[in-house]
Amino acid sequence: MRYVMIIFAMCCCGISRAQSTVANVDVSLTMPSVALVDILPSGSNAVTLQMTAPSEAGNTVGTGTANSANWLVFTSAVAPGASRSIRGDVVGSLPPGIRLRLDISPYVGTGQGFTGGNSYVTANTYLTNTPTNFIANIKGAYTGITYGSSGFKLNYSLEIQDFANMRSGTTSVTVRYTMVDN
Repeated sequence: MRYVMIIFAMCCCGISRAQSTVANVDVSLTMPSVALVDILPSGSNAVTLQMTAPSEAGNTVGTGTANSANWLVFTSAVAPGASRSIRGDVVGSLPPGIRLRLDISPYVGTGQGFTGGNSYVTANTYLTNTPTNFIANIKGAYTGITYGSSGFKLNYSLEIQDFANMRSGTTSVTVRYTMVDN
């Protein structure tokens, strides 16, 4: 038994004399702020909307067919606690008596970080020269970039606002989309 105690004491002394080493590496991580928005067109991102003339006197001018050939996509990385919105406005002047309506479909796709519970379509809107938010609460996310199956489908249509102000002719405007910090 005495020999067992001596061997045990020697083992403990050997353990207490063992040295341990620790190596450290300091790692610095940087994530830039990212705010990118784009339109995925089905060929051209030009949208043509045309009013239709009635075939019989006394009938109303038609608002023509809508155009839903474009998809809105984005990538976002924000500061902690921050969020963004996407807004749209018209650069140029719409014809008198006509309104440009934008309907935004709910998100579809394979993007990461984006779910309907976080970012969401706030409302369909009429586009004017004043920017209007229509997608809100965007944080870190990306929508994906596959035409027809990623992002938000955009549907443009015309509505008659005031028959008395309508005039014939052709007008071109630009619809501008901007991602902004809230």
